[in-house]
Amino acid sequence: MKIPSDTSHTLTSPRLAWPVRRKGAALAVATAALLLAACKERPPEAPSAAPAATPATTPPVAAQPAPPPAAAPAAVAAAAPKRVPLSIQGVAAAGVTVRVKAVEIGADATVLDVSISFANRITDTTMLALADTYLQDESGARLHIKRPDNNRDITIREGETLDGQLVFMGAVSPSARKLKLVFNEGNQGDNIVAPGLVVDLPLQGA
Repeated sequence: MKIPSDTSHTLTSPRLAWPVRRKGAALAVATAALLLAACKERPPEAPSAAPAATPATTPPVAAQPAPPPAAAPAAVAAAAPKRVPLSIQGVAAAGVTVRVKAVEIGADATVLDVSISFANRITDTTMLALADTYLQDESGARLHIKRPDNNRDITIREGETLDGQLVFMGAVSPSARKLKLVFNEGNQGDNIVAPGLVVDLPLQGA
């Protein structure tokens, strides 16, 4: 039977069908391989950067005043009182014995460490500051005694000993060589009411 001429190209030989399908599969495999290679060559995406931290605002610091300068050693030494140890004794005929154990020369006062005793068979008491009582320096300046509130005349009973300090108002020069201690200025040493007594106090080489 004769095949019509218009249908000569509609039928496909079985030998030609398989190569066509295989060619299409190969094209699909090649396309997939290209896509896979493209995926492998793509660099990994960098992680998104964390948002920058907002710097904390530091509150302004108030200026602190500078500490006062330390006192210079020379000024401290000048303010410290000068203490001179002594062992001087004076005796009045009325029975008074005065021992001076130290002199402390300060900026506002001069202080004597003393021990005062009284022994007399005629009277029970006597007074060491009834009249003017003072310290006198080399220039003749007088530092008068600061009378205690509870014993302004420095009364001492017979047979007693007073240990303590006599304070004289004012300071003498640290370079002074000697002082004079005067009790009851102008009175005699045998005055049993208020005996007079003068005691020299060497300050240099004592």
